[in-house]
Amino acid sequence: MTALLALRLLALGSLMGSLACGDSEQPAPDEAALGPRPYFSFFVTSQKGLTSLPAGRFSPAPDPVDGFGGNLGGLEGADEICTMLAQSSNPGDKKIWRAFLSTSGLISGVAVDAIERIGDGPWFDFRGFKLADDVPGLMPLEDREGRPRGAAPQLAAMFTGENGEEMRVGPGIDNHDTLTGSFRDGRLFEDGEGGLIATCGDWTSTDLRGMPGNPMATGGQVPVGHSWPRSNREGRHWISEHTVNGCERGGRTDGGTAAPRDDFRVGGAGGYGGFYCFALGARPPRPGELPQL
Repeated sequence: MTALLALRLLALGSLMGSLACGDSEQPAPDEAALGPRPYFSFFVTSQKGLTSLPAGRFSPAPDPVDGFGGNLGGLEGADEICTMLAQSSNPGDKKIWRAFLSTSGLISGVAVDAIERIGDGPWFDFRGFKLADDVPGLMPLEDREGRPRGAAPQLAAMFTGENGEEMRVGPGIDNHDTLTGSFRDGRLFEDGEGGLIATCGDWTSTDLRGMPGNPMATGGQVPVGHSWPRSNREGRHWISEHTVNGCERGGRTDGGTAAPRDDFRVGGAGGYGGFYCFALGARPPRPGELPQL
């Protein structure tokens, strides 16, 4: 090998090493594929957002007042709803979004646990606050605590919607019930019907009614988590706090521990049929790219 060739190879190796270490100003391909706010990877579907959407390829058009109920167009429709809301709040967003919902497979043909479909993390809200670095970080330290162990305190105390808005919009508002179809471990809820009622027919039905629960919101068949905790002592689990009675559209946000026995709406105990959305492959925010809070 000539000295000139050796120098050229050395220079080429130095250049490749520099690129591998990130010295180039060109974004990595997977970085470019994330679009604006590469960290934005978690939100709760807001009531305003849900009721304002058009029909999608898989998702039906919502009722402009009562929303979707339990018919989201299956998992494909629910994922599409997440994507539409993310792109509305973050124009140019290119991430793959997944709804945190389990399915029984009785209608869709595929049983899925919510916790298995959202990737490995990390996840951050629109403002850049961390929800968790990984799946273990999503799990509360204990069931009574109920909030993701890896979350920034601000986000653990109050989840946010697709625009970064706090979910509780004012005092006296009880809107925290969030559909998951899941036990506290993020896996399919056993409702005595193979998960059919718990998942509103794999998220295709507004007609299914479950067994009405009792005044303590147990005994029903459609599980909901809380996007914000009822208090420091109870009502805190974000994945599965209690049950509601059915899959009909609508709800109420004026409080109450449980849905009345004749109320089969997805939001009958303090909600509107919202659900959680997670993006795959996001990265932590970098200094200078967070919005002014």
